[in-house]
Amino acid sequence: MDSQAAPRARLLPLRALARVARHPIEVIVLVFVVATVAYFFFVHAITHSTLFSNLSDVASLSLTSAHARASSLPMFSRVQGGKWHALNDLPPAHALPSDASVDIVDWFVVADVANGTDSERTWRQEHLLPELARTVSERSAQWCSWPSARVKDAHDTQGQGRVCYDPRSYDPLAMQRLLSNTRGFSLRQALRSLSLDPVLQARWRDELALQVLAPPHPWSLAPQTEPLSLRWLLSFIASAVRRVAIVIRSADAIDFTVLLGAYLLMHGSFVHLYLSMRAFPRGLWLATFVLLSSSFAFLFALVTANAAGLPVDPVVLSEALPFLVITVGFEKPYLLTRAFFRRAELTAHTEVTEGPRGSPEADFVRALTQRVQAEQALGLLGAPMNPTSDVAVGAAQDAGPGLLRAYLIELAILFAGVLSNIHGLREFCGLAMLILLYDALLLCTFFTAILCVVLEVQRLRAPPQRVRSPDLSADTSVTEAPAEPQHRGSRARLEDARPSLYQRIFGPVDHPLSRLKLLLLLTLVSLHLGNMLTTLSLPTTLARHHQGRASTLYDQAMDTSDLFTPSLDHPVIAAFLHAYTAQHPDTTQVFAFARPGVLVVWDRAPAPTHALAALVQRAAAMRQSQLSAFESVMHLWTSVASDPVIGKWLTVALVISLFFNTFLLKGIALRHPAVIEGNAVRVTAQAAARLVGAHLGDDWRKGTSAHATPTESNVASPAMPVPPPRPASEPPRPFEEVLTHFQAHGASSLNDEEVILLVQKGRIAPYALEKTLQDMERAVIVRRAVISRASERHVLEHSLLPYKDFDYASVFGTCCENVVGYLPLPLGIAGPLLIDGHLTPIPMATTEGTLVASTSRGCKALNASGGVTTVLTQDAMTRGPVVEFPSLTSAARAKRWIDSSKGAATIKKSFDSTSRFARLASLHTVLAGRTLFIRFATSTGDAMGMNMISKGVEAALGMMKEQHFPEMELLSLSGNYCTDKKPAAINWIEGRGKSVVAEAVLRGETVRTILKCTVDDLVRLNTKKNLVGSAMAGSIGGFNAHAANILTAMYLATGQDPAQNVESSNCMTLMEAVNGGQDLLVSVSMPSVEVGTVGGGTGLPPQRAMLELLGVRGPHKETPGANAQRLARIIAAAVMAGELSLMGALSAGHLIKAHMQHNRSASQTPGTASPAPRDPQFMPTMTPLIATPIADASPLARARSPAPHDPPTPVAPPR
Repeated sequence: MDSQAAPRARLLPLRALARVARHPIEVIVLVFVVATVAYFFFVHAITHSTLFSNLSDVASLSLTSAHARASSLPMFSRVQGGKWHALNDLPPAHALPSDASVDIVDWFVVADVANGTDSERTWRQEHLLPELARTVSERSAQWCSWPSARVKDAHDTQGQGRVCYDPRSYDPLAMQRLLSNTRGFSLRQALRSLSLDPVLQARWRDELALQVLAPPHPWSLAPQTEPLSLRWLLSFIASAVRRVAIVIRSADAIDFTVLLGAYLLMHGSFVHLYLSMRAFPRGLWLATFVLLSSSFAFLFALVTANAAGLPVDPVVLSEALPFLVITVGFEKPYLLTRAFFRRAELTAHTEVTEGPRGSPEADFVRALTQRVQAEQALGLLGAPMNPTSDVAVGAAQDAGPGLLRAYLIELAILFAGVLSNIHGLREFCGLAMLILLYDALLLCTFFTAILCVVLEVQRLRAPPQRVRSPDLSADTSVTEAPAEPQHRGSRARLEDARPSLYQRIFGPVDHPLSRLKLLLLLTLVSLHLGNMLTTLSLPTTLARHHQGRASTLYDQAMDTSDLFTPSLDHPVIAAFLHAYTAQHPDTTQVFAFARPGVLVVWDRAPAPTHALAALVQRAAAMRQSQLSAFESVMHLWTSVASDPVIGKWLTVALVISLFFNTFLLKGIALRHPAVIEGNAVRVTAQAAARLVGAHLGDDWRKGTSAHATPTESNVASPAMPVPPPRPASEPPRPFEEVLTHFQAHGASSLNDEEVILLVQKGRIAPYALEKTLQDMERAVIVRRAVISRASERHVLEHSLLPYKDFDYASVFGTCCENVVGYLPLPLGIAGPLLIDGHLTPIPMATTEGTLVASTSRGCKALNASGGVTTVLTQDAMTRGPVVEFPSLTSAARAKRWIDSSKGAATIKKSFDSTSRFARLASLHTVLAGRTLFIRFATSTGDAMGMNMISKGVEAALGMMKEQHFPEMELLSLSGNYCTDKKPAAINWIEGRGKSVVAEAVLRGETVRTILKCTVDDLVRLNTKKNLVGSAMAGSIGGFNAHAANILTAMYLATGQDPAQNVESSNCMTLMEAVNGGQDLLVSVSMPSVEVGTVGGGTGLPPQRAMLELLGVRGPHKETPGANAQRLARIIAAAVMAGELSLMGALSAGHLIKAHMQHNRSASQTPGTASPAPRDPQFMPTMTPLIATPIADASPLARARSPAPHDPPTPVAPPR
């Protein structure tokens, strides 16, 4: 028996956890309700105890002093002559000054009602009442040490009263706490201290009672409740800040440093929690709920400590709480979350036990269930998911022992602190134990329920991928409307005999989550409707409470006697004022007397004939308000719902409930009910409904293999049917009919000819065909036809320009407009070339023969000598806007400001704020009259960066105009001072884009064997051709053989801007003989290579593939800009290879021979090309080249040159 009981005992927590996981919404709502109740107890504990009295006394004193004159309390002031007068009786000349200080005075009266025998009444009035007053005064320490006095009214009600006043501080709740604490203690102590007759003492002990009538809440002192509560809150916060400042100043430097470090580490643990939870779905929400769960545990622990009488020192709590958070941390929720989602990732494989054989139907269901689990080719969704309850239980089995062990160790350490006699440590360790206990309870209940909800939300938002079985026929595809989720427990019956009351009212709701959310929504909406016309502020709640409440027993008791009305003739008031005047002879203090606390001694044996005795008996018997039961409940609910914190909780819960019902539950309806539940029987039912004869599965798969695979459109929700497009063979309908059909059903129902007709009639813009047709390739076909039929020669529609099988989505809106096809370019790979130690292939898209072969020969020569070394000297794209000023002095002032360090820093700050990657590197300005040109140089990451830098320039110039130079006028963002796509010396001198220098040393043997020339021949040819020849031509940056050839071919292959080869091809090729003239040193300097690996043509699939071949596709993951810089280095090295090969061919005389062999296309077949049309009015002519004659003084030259007036020598026409 013991061996069987142990496993059962271990399974009990798991079963309880499974219940929590099956009902997560109920658990979450229950925890919030309990937290709400605990919040009420916590607020009551703060306002009715001395927990924070050391912080509230200053605030209360300033509160009452500021608002006493606005209240209805009687006030007394001492005027000249030393007499006290009521403030209302003073003439206007002696009115209270605006800056006078008003102190509120509390007092109490121990009254004895006129019942019982005369001897007993006399004994009580002479002995019992003074003893009770003395006992109450002793319980208040020095607060109620003022003289007492005996009072009596016209109804023979006698009493003993005393004033409680402390000039240093005031607590508005002190009188309530004093009377509540002395209710039973004072009477018992007074009876024991008096020498009474034994019979009378026994009767009084049984029949005599002391009833306390406490004054109302101190917030009712002033009618202006809203400024009252606001000022109280501000005063409370200011007092707390002052107290913290005093504690910090009086603390040791080491203690303060340790405490500050503890708070920093505590907040660091909060940050670490959020960072750790990012690894899980909804990590931000999970981390927030972890903190919320810990806050609830802290709240529950404080309420429990207050109920158990465990003292809590706020100072000790504030100092020790960071250490508890640091040591305990949040690793337990993290471990549970990790185990939970690990379990959730596992696929549920439900095992079907054989069990006893039953009916044939049951055996069929069992066999078919096993087959459904074994084969996923039946067309349902993927593998069924584990229910959340199973996931929670599995996670508890995985992480539970470790969490339990950690909790026990921490509790044991804290229990040792409880056993110690160190003040402060003992109390805090006890509170920390309560916090840990509640934290463990909430971890297993509240946080586990949160995990279950998050998992369900994750499954709704990211459903498992649909298994597309090629064996599924079109007839068995899921084309019906989405099924509503169906859920039944394991013990539910298949058929309900009678619908429940809930179902009769709201209709059938098949999923428990729907039912729970609906109940929560209706409850919250109903509660808020009952409170929809009230605000959620505390002052409004208090005002409504005091305006709507009935007259209390205390109010009725105050009206029964003059003993409870303060006046100058009142013995208790007169005794206090006389004593205070004796201590402070020159005082001008103003006192406002609060409503007194009353302790009534009454005898329950005789019949109550006195009015006060009747009220006291009613208070003792009822202890409730005079409201009815229904009004009491509604009044209680109004008070609860109007609380500022509870009202906000209800509002947040309402929003969350609306979010769950309107957004998340829509996903459930789209999920298959069998997969939602993970129920093999439901899967079997769905499969059996679609398949007849599961044993014929193989034949069925063979018979349906020819059918088309169902697409996602088969399971989409049904929309309005769209007529299929007309066959292309049919002639187009009339224009009016086509237009009507287009307006009703769109262009997808028309054939191509009808769409062409609409374009020709102007109903569809040619540039908008992609958006209208929603088919990129069809839009290209239609546009080709429209353009071809509108041109003189109708050849484009059926030309050889390809258009099929191209990814037009990567072109649309990025690379080109009005697309009619694509031009394929031959792509060759040169090399590979060893660049900076890496073998790199060189992709080149070109139509020039021998270019790739020549570059490959250069790569071979460079590889044989150790490869190429590259250096990046600058990375800065430029943009040169032009601005104009009304005068030269204004333009010069702007130039000086930009050139200054302050102005440059201001512009850089504005420029850099526009992008994560754009960083302004330098500014260069130049004046032309009153026109200012500014050249911005910027690093742009892996993008070529023209759009990026333009955006930054616009922001910087806008800042200059708004804040510094309002007279400035921006003429253009580009003033050709960049300079872009134009030859310019500034790009050659200052650089633009990437500035790269490449170098290599070739051995003389390599030059002779591969390049077929000598080192001296190459050096001499390079000097004469690339240097002297280019200088004679006045070239800018063209000191090279054919750098633009290689660069443009690589630009086309990698998706760069081909037009930028103008400035990017700036290159100087230098060659010199080294090592005694044996070897060749070659270098290329390219100061303005403009490339990028993101944006523009780099997004096209072929170009993207070439970038991936080079290892520079997209942005660099670690160093922004590294990929684009690497591409620039590769281009410079490839240019060097091309330069070497061409120079070697020119030196050896092989250029013409190679071009004649490799770069001559075959003649076209006769008849395949149409002759170009000739205009008969204009015959082709050639403009003659006329050179200026050279003047020569020799007679021979003059004799040879014809006279200017001589007619030209006639030329005989050809025969």
